[in-house]
Amino acid sequence: MTMKSQCFSISLVIVLCGSFLAACGGGGGGGTPLSSNPTATMLSINSITVDPQPVVTSVNLSASVSVPAGKTLSYDWTVGGIKVSTASSETWTSPGIPGRYTVDLVVSTGTETASMSSNMTVTSLSPWPKFHRSIEGTGISPIDTSGITGLVTKWSYSTGNVITSSPAIGADGTVYVGSGDAKLYAIHPAGTLRWSYPTGNAIDASPAITADGTVYVGSYDTKLYAINSAGTLKWSYTTGNVIFSSPAIGADGTVYIGSEDSKLYAINSAGTLKWSYTTGNGFYYSSPVIGVDGTVYVGSGDTKLYAINSAGTLKWSYPTGNVIRSSPAIGMDGTVYVGSEDTKLYAINPAGTLKWSYPTGNDVDASPAIGADGTVYVGSGDTKLYAMNPAGTLKWSYPTGSGIISSPAIGADGTVYVGSEDTKLYAINPGGTLKWSYPTGNGIISSPAIGADGTVYVGSWDTRLYAIE
Repeated sequence: MTMKSQCFSISLVIVLCGSFLAACGGGGGGGTPLSSNPTATMLSINSITVDPQPVVTSVNLSASVSVPAGKTLSYDWTVGGIKVSTASSETWTSPGIPGRYTVDLVVSTGTETASMSSNMTVTSLSPWPKFHRSIEGTGISPIDTSGITGLVTKWSYSTGNVITSSPAIGADGTVYVGSGDAKLYAIHPAGTLRWSYPTGNAIDASPAITADGTVYVGSYDTKLYAINSAGTLKWSYTTGNVIFSSPAIGADGTVYIGSEDSKLYAINSAGTLKWSYTTGNGFYYSSPVIGVDGTVYVGSGDTKLYAINSAGTLKWSYPTGNVIRSSPAIGMDGTVYVGSEDTKLYAINPAGTLKWSYPTGNDVDASPAIGADGTVYVGSGDTKLYAMNPAGTLKWSYPTGSGIISSPAIGADGTVYVGSEDTKLYAINPGGTLKWSYPTGNGIISSPAIGADGTVYVGSWDTRLYAIE
């Protein structure tokens, strides 16, 4: 006897905090879900539909499922490697960090299981909510900066000590940056102080801002701070040593951060420990990034690049020849790029094998950025900014007057911005020629951020945060 089937349409409504249409992208499905096969006897997911695309503020995820008559379904929805629901429908709120996410659905009757995946691209109301902007750490902005000349100082704001922290920008244009004077600063878009929050020691790390306005930042005093948008403490979490690493935010709001105590921490958005993973040495300045499936990538002082599953278990590790201070960046094909103090830029396949490496003339402590065409940009202690083709060949290099620790930011027009220890912020054309340079009063280790109107923000050893037009 042939068993008849039932067809269920399952919807997952996702509310995202996004506004930059240019940053939105495709992902899975599209159109009307497929109908079930009326003679089907096996459980199957016929389609997942992502609608509308591109994602701006919200997206409906629906699935057409064929299931044998009389069977009861159970559901597991996962976004970015994090389980979000076991119900047939769910509303998911974006943490406010742009990037690409995988959506997975698993359905089961208890005896049969079926699964399907789709992709989506998330934007954010904030033009630059964290170090290198996206969950993948690509450092590319959706904003065209071709009109920025570098001739105008919009404003500069002086803190009480050097600024090596890289700025982040809130949805309302507020610029957040840490200082060696032990304070986190919130600066109005016009350049005046909104508030400052004192920690117990210097802040080298860069802040990250979530959709609800919470600002996360680590300090030399060993703590990760969660600060409300009004400048009051939400909570703090104490690690075992200094925090140089900048936070990454997962699909469910989990905060990932490395500490000098050799541990990568996953902290729930309420401030409790989810898990920690111990490596063979401290996390210096390498900051975690997150793949589409929730894998967390980060470099350690033990010379290795780590890939950690979202549950806190090791996926793989890849050894370089020296300490890794560089933060990884993930390409569209899943390749992970990272620098090492063995002077090389590495390209690692998603499975953890070497794709290629390229030697520069000195330590690569800077973090790579990835352009829209896949070009990888990274600075070296040998004074040069390198542009590498995705296949690992040199496209061009541009010499500055001193070593580069600052990590590049890329405008939608292809202009590459990077600071140098020679005191200047450089704007380099996509072809490798100088567009302009902007002098500050001391070396620049801070990495630039790009605002909603194209303004470029960067900190300097001269204690100032600069807004450059």
